Amino acid sequence: MVSVAAIALAVSWAGWRPLVEALRGASYAALIPALLLYLISMTARALAWRAILGGRVPLMRLLAGLNEGYLLNNLLPWRMGEVGRAVLVGRRPPLSTSMVLSSIIVERLLDMILAVGLLLSLGGMVLRVAWATRAMMLGGAAVVVALAALLLVLWRPALIDWIVTHLPGGTARWGAIGSGVRNGLGVLRTPSDLLQAFAWMAVSWGLAAVEYWIVLRGFVPEAPPAWALFTLCVTLLGVAVPSAPGYFGVFEASAVAALAVFGVNSGAALAYALILHALHFGTTTLLGAIALSGEGETLGGAWQAARRWLLQPGSARAE
Repeated sequence: MVSVAAIALAVSWAGWRPLVEALRGASYAALIPALLLYLISMTARALAWRAILGGRVPLMRLLAGLNEGYLLNNLLPWRMGEVGRAVLVGRRPPLSTSMVLSSIIVERLLDMILAVGLLLSLGGMVLRVAWATRAMMLGGAAVVVALAALLLVLWRPALIDWIVTHLPGGTARWGAIGSGVRNGLGVLRTPSDLLQAFAWMAVSWGLAAVEYWIVLRGFVPEAPPAWALFTLCVTLLGVAVPSAPGYFGVFEASAVAALAVFGVNSGAALAYALILHALHFGTTTLLGAIALSGEGETLGGAWQAARRWLLQPGSARAE
């Protein structure tokens, strides 16, 4: 319902005729370099994830797992791709699903820090728009709460043990998960690994911003890089809203709203968002399917594995 409402809103802003005209009049020559930048950006993100996991997993395995997760997010509800990639990567020693899932939480936290930080650096643009200011404040509040919770767990490791012992089934049922979570958050205790992870994530964001920009110039030739950077931040915050698989609707509405700040025609903005989203969706779906097939896994099998992990008792989840 959220996705349908968002896409209906975006189309009502743009209008069908301006949308079609923008799609027909755009330059698509930049899609090939944009695709290359997107692939390199994903590699940088996989390197950040590897640093979070302490360098214990080969890069290619994490790159495959990242695309497997994107594939599941593209096709399944409730962001099952995050659980799915945690299960697929964490089922091989010396990792565990809970350890990998906690590392994904750290990865998403770094995303939020970068998004809010970049919005603050674009303060002149943000402060002119009430909804952007609210999004920045909500994102900042979420980052502060998440950081406070993680630091509390790190400074007081006995807190995890206390929580585990008071859950139904106690340590026998949940102890392995508690241990996995502590290990997954270990990068926060190692400044060098955390700095490396943040640096690679910043590289990934920089490449993504350039990709957004060169695609945007195919629809708005005069667009400066700051417009693309602002759109990247807003779309990341926008897709955090619960939506249909693949973030359809919320991605497009977020991009149109972001570019409206600069007076970009809504038809051109929606056309740009649709093409950019299609590029991401098609690339991750293809690479995720290749990665799953290479492991002898199927989409249904990955979905069932994630479901089983969510439904099984805590002791079994550690596997």
